Amino acid sequence: MSGPFANTANAQVTAALGLALNALNAGQPGAAEVHLARILSVRPLEPDALQLLGLVRAMQGRFAEAETFYRKSLSVRPNQAHVRHNLGNALVAQKRHEEAIASYREAIRLKPDYPDAHVGLASALLTTRDIENAEHHYRLALRHQPNSVGAQVGLGALLCDAGRLEEAEQVLRQALARPPANPRERAQIVFNLAVVLKLKPNHAEALTLFEHAKTLSPDLKDVDYHRGGTLQRLERYDEAVEAYRRAIAANPLAVSAHHELNGLLYRLRRDDEYLRSFDEAMKRAPKSAALPFNKSLFLSREGRFEEARTELERAVALEPENPNVLNGFGVALTGLGEFEKAIAVYDDAVKRAPDDVLIRTNFASALLQAGESKRAVELARSAVERGRTDQTALATLDLALRASGDPRAEELTDYEQFVQVYDLEPPEGYSDMGAFNIALNHFLDRMHTDSREHVDQTLRGGTQTFDRMFFAGHDLVERLRVRIEEAVNRYIEKMRDVPTHPLLGRRRKTFQFSGSWSSRLHDCGFHTNHIHPKGWISSCYYVALPDAVADTEGKQGWLKLGEPSFEARLKDPIRRVVQPKPGRLVLFPSYMWHGTVPFRSSQDRTTIAFDAVPKE
Repeated sequence: MSGPFANTANAQVTAALGLALNALNAGQPGAAEVHLARILSVRPLEPDALQLLGLVRAMQGRFAEAETFYRKSLSVRPNQAHVRHNLGNALVAQKRHEEAIASYREAIRLKPDYPDAHVGLASALLTTRDIENAEHHYRLALRHQPNSVGAQVGLGALLCDAGRLEEAEQVLRQALARPPANPRERAQIVFNLAVVLKLKPNHAEALTLFEHAKTLSPDLKDVDYHRGGTLQRLERYDEAVEAYRRAIAANPLAVSAHHELNGLLYRLRRDDEYLRSFDEAMKRAPKSAALPFNKSLFLSREGRFEEARTELERAVALEPENPNVLNGFGVALTGLGEFEKAIAVYDDAVKRAPDDVLIRTNFASALLQAGESKRAVELARSAVERGRTDQTALATLDLALRASGDPRAEELTDYEQFVQVYDLEPPEGYSDMGAFNIALNHFLDRMHTDSREHVDQTLRGGTQTFDRMFFAGHDLVERLRVRIEEAVNRYIEKMRDVPTHPLLGRRRKTFQFSGSWSSRLHDCGFHTNHIHPKGWISSCYYVALPDAVADTEGKQGWLKLGEPSFEARLKDPIRRVVQPKPGRLVLFPSYMWHGTVPFRSSQDRTTIAFDAVPKE
């Protein structure tokens, strides 16, 4: 069409596009769609109308349709950076992250100084664990737009997750120095800063900021959940309980809030309330398999396998093809000694999730308990092949090899070579290790305030600290950490060069701590046999001990190694024992089974432990 009529039509299209855009900006996608439909009835390939209709569908949560409209627009006009960006957003919403990354990269190629595309690309890269490039693109976004809330929040969260808390705090405090006008965006920055301070830990300021974020945006997600965690650390337990309950009231499927609430109720010995939140939530969300499944996790940890079975039968009825639910069901059946049924459930679970390391590991454990050690070796080995540094899979492979009489067990877990004992020198400022440990034990008194152990930990008859012990500003602990690092370095230096070995092959010049905590056992207390899933090298440092550890016959309070948490039909389950001594540090592979012999004494047994991992 040409001439005056064409000019009139163009003006009408332009006007209709303007009306549609105004409606979208006003949050009225339905009104926008009316204007866009009018344009497309006349011009079916009008690229601006197509991409705006894609935005309408995205606002409606219809992302597959949004993708279709974006692609039609691009087929007519390929070099639209903003449409490539919006297409990336639609692909992310459909969990097609690799395609989204390609779309964002194309948007940036077309417009290198496009901050929103850099933010979208960074967020998508995080889903592929490409942390380095994600950080790069968040920083590019901030270079092009220093007050980009998405980049500030995203970079702060990335640094926080990487344990770079000082940098995360700096980024977020800089963002608050020039806060966005939008209260919800400001609330998100305040909230993320509060999360960083909670981890540092600076609980008092974190709580103030969580409450400020809630004032700015009352419906901001996860504020009550994190407030609950902060209130716990401040020992304001009743308020923490209420915060978790508010989080669950807002979202009955908030599984993390259920876990924290019930873990706290367990430690507070409020047994009449314990696990009730799951039952109440199931009334509101009767079709959720996640609720009975997660309740079953608590029951199985306590050895209440019959009750766990009841919950899992409900979950399986709701989601019979969910491999995680089937895995939980297999755990409960194994705990009940119903091995044939458990094996059948695991067979089904493996078919549905063939690469799931945990399912294969638990399957191997069930086979071991059923006396099928040869098949257990096959399953455990296949689990290790899929998760070469998975400590639980390695621990189970060790048991399967031992149960089947395979000499390769000694190569995997050499108890003489891999268990090393160090009697540490006094830290700086102390000439006597005894005096140092007395001072350290008094300091730890203020941290062991619970009346009961954590339900999901291995300690029985005592308490365990919440937050990391190292790098938390505790002077005496930091002095000890220096001596511990010296010992860990000596342990690593002694490692042989065996690249294929799961312990020796991970050797690097440097390491970092993935966790650190203190445990205190009371009379009759002990640690159940366990391994450390998040470690490479694990440990126990003895701060204060009961006189009972002098019992060389009963070995009360001693560290035992090699014995699993279940009956694996081993001839000699305990392979080595170590007598505790104040100032003594024991190091061993994280996949090595270990526990504590119970003791009788009015004196407590206090330790500090940690996990170390290679620093890549």
